[in-house]
Amino acid sequence: MDKKFRFAALGANGRWLGLDLTYFVHPDAELVAVCDIADGIAENAAESHTKAFGNTVKVYHSYEDMVKEAVYDAIIITCDPDIQVQYACAEMNRGIHVMTEVPAAFSIEQCWDLVNTVRKTGVKYQLAEQTRYWYFISQWRKMAQNNEFGKIFYAEGEYLHYEPRWDYFRNKRTGISVWTDDPSYDKNPDYERSWRYRCFMDPIYYMPHELSPLLSITGGRIERVSCFGTRLGSYASQGFETRDLECAIMHGSNDTIFSLRAGFTAPYGHKGGTGAHWYQIKGTNRTVEWCRSTIDTPKMFDASTGEWTEQHWGTSDPDADAAFQNAGHGGIDYYPMYYFMDAILHDKTPPMDVYKAVECAAPAILAAESARRGGEMLLVPDFRK
Repeated sequence: MDKKFRFAALGANGRWLGLDLTYFVHPDAELVAVCDIADGIAENAAESHTKAFGNTVKVYHSYEDMVKEAVYDAIIITCDPDIQVQYACAEMNRGIHVMTEVPAAFSIEQCWDLVNTVRKTGVKYQLAEQTRYWYFISQWRKMAQNNEFGKIFYAEGEYLHYEPRWDYFRNKRTGISVWTDDPSYDKNPDYERSWRYRCFMDPIYYMPHELSPLLSITGGRIERVSCFGTRLGSYASQGFETRDLECAIMHGSNDTIFSLRAGFTAPYGHKGGTGAHWYQIKGTNRTVEWCRSTIDTPKMFDASTGEWTEQHWGTSDPDADAAFQNAGHGGIDYYPMYYFMDAILHDKTPPMDVYKAVECAAPAILAAESARRGGEMLLVPDFRK
C-alpha cells in the first residue's frame, strides 16, 4: 500500500502494550489514536508506540472525544470484554472495521448484536482468539482434514490459569486496576470489582480459548451444553467471591462430545509450551493430546498399532516468518492482526469471523447459566440461520 491503514485502540492496559508491539510490525498498519479512561495509561501506550515505530499517536480519555476527532479505518477494542460489544457495534455502524478480544460476548443478546451488525454493515469483524494458531493445532487440523482420526467422537480442553494476584479491583476515580491477593478492597468505597472479578464468578466464560481450536479441528458447532461449578467462594484464594472451577459437557452437531473446564483461583501447574492450556482429540483411528505438565510431552495413539508415541509438534510454526515466531504466547499473537489485515485489504472472510466468534462465546455463556441452574441442559442458538 502507498498509504498505511489507520488504526485506533480502545483500551490500553498492560495486555495492549504487548499486542501493540506485536501487531504494528505489519507493514500496512499504523496506529493513530489510543483511548483509555485511566490516568496515564493512554499516554504510556502512545509513548511506547512512538518509541518503537516512530509515528505520533493521539491520546484520548473519552471514547466520544476520540470518535469526534480521530480519523481511522479500523479499531482494536481491548477494553473490558463484558462491555466491548456496545463499542464494537457502534464502530461497525460508522463503517469502521473491528477486532475485539476474548470473550467476544457475555450474553446471548450481545452475540445477536454482533451478528446482526456485521450482517447490516458488511464491515470486517474478527475476534482476536489466538490459540487456534498454535502449530500443533494446525497439525491436528490437517490430520482431521485428511481423515487420519477417523470419526472424532471426543474433544477435551482446559484453561486452568492460577495466579496468586489478579487485577480484581479498579479505582473508581483513576480507573487504574489493582493486582492484589487482598480481598479487603471489596469493602473500600474508592474501589469497584473489575471485569476480571466478575468473570471469575463463572470462569467458564473464558472457555472460547479452548473451544475455538477444538472446533477448528472437529468442525460443526455446539448444540447443547450442561455445566457444574464449585461453590461461589474460592477455597484457595480465600475471601474472593469466585468459583475455583467450572466444567462443561457439550454435544456438537457432528455428534462429538466436548469436555471443557476453566478455573483461575486455585493452584494448578503449567503445561509445556502452552502455559495454562491443554487439549485432546479422540478418534476411532487416532488420539492426540498435548503435554499435561512441564515434564510431559505431546503424544499420539494409533489404533492400528495399539501404541502411544511421543510427538514433537511444538507451538510455533518452524517455517513461519519472524513476525510470527517472535510473537507472544508461543508464537501465535501476530496471527489475529495478520488475518484481520488480510481480510480488510483483500475483501476476505477472516478465519475467526463473527459466526465463529459467537459459536465459541454462546456455549460458554450458556454453560455459566447452566452451572447457576445446577447443571440444567441448555440449547445453543444457531446464529447462522
